[in-house]
Amino acid sequence: MAGSGRISVLVSDELRTLLSALREVPKDVQAQVRKYTKADAQPIWQAEVRSRVQTTVDERVFGKTARVRVSNQNVNLEAARIGKSLSGGAKPSQVAAGYEFGRNGDPRTTYMTTSRKGKRYAATRHTKRQLPTRNTNGRVVFPSTRSSIPRFASLWIQTAARTLYDAFDRK
Repeated sequence: MAGSGRISVLVSDELRTLLSALREVPKDVQAQVRKYTKADAQPIWQAEVRSRVQTTVDERVFGKTARVRVSNQNVNLEAARIGKSLSGGAKPSQVAAGYEFGRNGDPRTTYMTTSRKGKRYAATRHTKRQLPTRNTNGRVVFPSTRSSIPRFASLWIQTAARTLYDAFDRK
C-alpha cells in the first residue's frame, strides 16, 4: 500500500464545470493549467505530510516521497510510491501500510531452526515491534489527505480560472 488520495469531481459543481471548460481549450492552455497547479500544490502537500511525521522512518517513508500528480481529470496526492530503499533494504512502498496504520498487538512468528550443533528447536521472533501501535484512521498520509483536499480543490479551480482568463486575455 502506498498512500494516495484523489480529488473527486462528483462532489462539486465547480469542479465539473472546470473540467468541461478544460476539455474545450487548446492543449497548450491545458498543459499550463497542469503545470501551474502542480507547482502550487507540491509544496503544500509536502509541508502537510512533513508536519505529521513523528520519526526518522516516517520522514524517509512519507516525508521525502510526497508528490503531486496533476492531469486534466484529477489531482493525485501520493506518498511512499517512490524513494530510496531503507537501511534494511525495504522500499517505502513495501512498508508504508505498516507505518501508516501500525500493528495489531505484538505478533510473534515461531519457526523451527537448527543450531550449529545440529539440534532442532523452535525460535520465536517479535516481527513487528518496530511498527507504531494500531491506528485505523492512519497516522501521516490519510490525515494529511483529509485536511488538504479542500485546499487543493480550491487551488485547482483558482489556478485553472486564472490561466484560462490569461489565455483568453492574450487573444
